[in-house]
Amino acid sequence: MTGTMPLGNSVLVTGGNSGLGKYIASNINCVALTRENAESVFKRHNHFDLIIHCAFNASKKTNDYYKVLQDNIFLTKRLCSLSHNKFVFLSSIDVYRKEDSLYKTTKLMAESIVKEEATNPLIVRTSAIVGPTMRTNSLLRILDDDSPDLSLSENSTFNYVLQSDILSMIQVSAKNKYSGIIDFVASKNIRLKDLATHFSKTVNFGDYFYETPIISNRHLQEKFPTAWYTSLGNIERFMKERTK
Repeated sequence: MTGTMPLGNSVLVTGGNSGLGKYIASNINCVALTRENAESVFKRHNHFDLIIHCAFNASKKTNDYYKVLQDNIFLTKRLCSLSHNKFVFLSSIDVYRKEDSLYKTTKLMAESIVKEEATNPLIVRTSAIVGPTMRTNSLLRILDDDSPDLSLSENSTFNYVLQSDILSMIQVSAKNKYSGIIDFVASKNIRLKDLATHFSKTVNFGDYFYETPIISNRHLQEKFPTAWYTSLGNIERFMKERTK
């Protein structure tokens, strides 16, 4: 489905230099907004059929809080002020975590702006995202390194979804005019030690325990068939994609 279903005559994708934004921008016809071209894009365009807002400053520790506000709050408000027919904001299931964090707080603030100011908003709360343009993380270290050293503990849990599935979900949602909030997650989480065992990897785990919220995705499975896949199933699909 990727790249085959039209999303409208004009689509803006933010975060076009890396991660999910880069993946989506590479697979559909769109204007890709980056730090480098942002001012030019805002000057040259006054309307989009669809805005897909992926860009986000995920810094967990920073002294430059104004920069975080610029990247995550002010940019979101500015995007909402553009004329558009539909707005998709990529949020995170981290908003369900009990622990407070700068990342969680700014995601929730950005969500609030989108709910109040965007046209036909769809907020997509995703789990950890896997795909060809993903940033280096614990998963990639387990898959690619011989004996990786991780700060995370072996019992840390994650939920993994594919970049391609998120794009397909956005395409279906745009076609069917879905709005509101979607928790887009795999059907089952996985512990890092089980992941290492499955791929026969020796991993030097650390002490930091990270627990991904357990979220049911049964409501997704009729609309989005790939929601049936577990986290491990999605990682295996990713590995197959890498070998093509």
